[in-house]
Amino acid sequence: MTNPALPPATDVLSTKKPDWLARGFGLAFLLGCAVALSPSAVDPDLWGHVQYGEELLIERTVPETSTHTFTAVGHRWINHENISELVFALGYRYLGARGLLLAKCLLGLGVVGLMIGQARRRGVSFAVTCGVILLMATSLTAFWPVRPQLLSYALFALLMAMVCRAFRDWHASHTAEVRWLWLAPPLFVLWANSHGAFAAGLCIFAAYLGGRSLEAVYHRGRDGWRTALHLNLVLLASGFATLLNPYGTELLAWLVESLKNPRPEITEWAAPVPSDPFFSPFVGLAVLAAVAFVATKQRRDWIHLALITLTLWQAATHLRHIAFFALLCGFWLPEHVESVLGRLRSSDNAVRDEPVAPWMRRLLLGGLSLTCVLLGCKLYERLHDFPVKRDTYPVEAIQYMADHQLHGKLVVAFNWAQYAISALQPDTQVAFDGRFRTCYPQEVVDMHFDFLIGKVPGRRYRSDASGPLDPTRVLHFEQPDLVLIDRAFKHSTRVMAAQDDWVLLYQDSLAQLWGRRERYDEPSSLQYLAASLRSISDALQQGSVTWPALPVRQTEANPSTESSLTKHPMNAKSLLSERREQS
Repeated sequence: MTNPALPPATDVLSTKKPDWLARGFGLAFLLGCAVALSPSAVDPDLWGHVQYGEELLIERTVPETSTHTFTAVGHRWINHENISELVFALGYRYLGARGLLLAKCLLGLGVVGLMIGQARRRGVSFAVTCGVILLMATSLTAFWPVRPQLLSYALFALLMAMVCRAFRDWHASHTAEVRWLWLAPPLFVLWANSHGAFAAGLCIFAAYLGGRSLEAVYHRGRDGWRTALHLNLVLLASGFATLLNPYGTELLAWLVESLKNPRPEITEWAAPVPSDPFFSPFVGLAVLAAVAFVATKQRRDWIHLALITLTLWQAATHLRHIAFFALLCGFWLPEHVESVLGRLRSSDNAVRDEPVAPWMRRLLLGGLSLTCVLLGCKLYERLHDFPVKRDTYPVEAIQYMADHQLHGKLVVAFNWAQYAISALQPDTQVAFDGRFRTCYPQEVVDMHFDFLIGKVPGRRYRSDASGPLDPTRVLHFEQPDLVLIDRAFKHSTRVMAAQDDWVLLYQDSLAQLWGRRERYDEPSSLQYLAASLRSISDALQQGSVTWPALPVRQTEANPSTESSLTKHPMNAKSLLSERREQS
C-alpha cells in the first residue's frame, strides 16, 4: 500500500535538481588531469620506436643483431621494447601523430580512473581525491610523453589496482582474494616485452607479497602458511612469466649486467634538481606524503610506508623513478590526507554543511566555467599538434642532407640519431643512438661521449677496456663519411674545428654538418659538393614541423624513392601530409 505522506518515486526523482557545482568541479578536475597528462614534447627516441615497430611488422621476426649502425655490426640486440614499438607503429599507421597524443592522454586518464576507484572504496571524499590525484598527475607530466615508459607506468598502475583489490580486507581477516593476483603473471608477460622497467615492478611486487606473507604467518600462525604459499606461488609464476620473451634468460642477464654500470651521461638517471620543471610538484607530493603518514589517524600500513619510502629514495637518486613514487601516492595517500584534514577540524569549529548562498553558487559556477574553458583550450592546444621544434631537432640540416643526397656512415649526436635513422634510411647508418647498451658495446658508447662531451667529472662512466680518452677516435673508427653535431655540445664543435681532413658543408644556429674532405671537397670525387651548394650561416631556427618531420623528397626526380616509401609507411605518410600542406 502506498504511503500517502510520500510523493511517488518518480516525483521525487523529477524534483531533484542536478548539482551543477559538483559537476563543474569534477569536470575541472578531469580537464586538469588531462592537461597534465598530455604534454606534446617529442621524445628523441620516438622515431626509432616507430621505425623498428614498422620493420617488425614487415619482417615478421625480431632482429638478433643491431640494425642501422656501422659501429656495432653483428652485436647482439636485446630489445626489451618490442610490444611498445609495435603499438606505436600501429598507432601512427592508423591514428596518425595527433592520434598518438590523444591515446596517450586517454591512457593517463585510465590510470586516474583506477586511483579514483580505489579512493571511493576507501571512503575518501571526492574533493580530497581530486586534490591528491591532481598533484600526482602534475608530477607525472614530464614522464608522460609518447615513449615505451608509458606502458610501464600504465601496467604498474594496473598491478597496484589488482593488489589493492586483492588485499582490500586484509587488516580485518589477513586473507587475500588471490584470484585477483593471478592476473599478475600474464601482465608481466606483456610488461617484460614492452619495457625494461618490469624489473622494478617485479621487485616492488615481490616486496609487497613478501611483507604480506610475513604478516599472514605472524597473525594466523599455521593457517597463515597457506596464504603465504599462495602469495609466493603467484610471485614465482610472475617471475617465470618474464622469461616468456624472445631472449629468455638472456634478457634478465643483460638487465643485471647493464644496471651494474652507471649512466651519468643520460639525464634521466641523474638526481632531480630545483631547475627541473617537475621538481616542485615532486617535492610537494613528498612533503604531503610525509605529513599524511605522520599525522594520520588511519592505520599505517607498514608495507605501504616502506614501499613509498623506497621509491622516494630511488626518485631522489634517479629522477626517472619519480613516476613510480607518484603512482604509489595516488593509490595509497588519499585516505591518509582525508584523515589529517579531519584532525584539523575540531568538534567545536567544525564546518557545518550549510546551503551555499545563491550569489556565491553563481560566483563559483562562473569561476569553474572559466577554469574549464581555459583548461579545454590548453588541452586542445596540446592535442592539436605534435610539434618537432626546429631549435631542438635538426629539421633543416636533415632536409639539406636529403636534398643533396648526402648519405653513408654518419656520426650524429645520440639525441638526434634515431631521427636521422628514420629520415635518412636505408642509405645511412649511424655510429651510436639512443638504444644505448641494448645493441652497442660499452667501447662504442665511450667513444661517442669522448667526442660529444669529453672528460667531465661526475658526468662520465668509461670502461677500462676503452683505453685512454680520445675525442677523435669516433672520426676514424670504421671510416665515417659525415658528422652531424649539435652546436650546444661545445666540445664536439671544437674537436671538429681542429680537424684538417673534414670540411663544413652545412651550418645553422643549431647544427653543423661536416663531410670527409677527400670525399666532398675534392673536385675529382663523385661525391664532390661545390662551395656554391654548401650552406654556411647562423640562420636562427624557429617554429616547428608536425612529427615525424621527415624530409620532403623529390620522387619525380628519383623514381626509386617510391619503392622506399612503400616499404616504410612512416615515410610515405609524412610525405603525403607535407604535399597536402604545400598544396
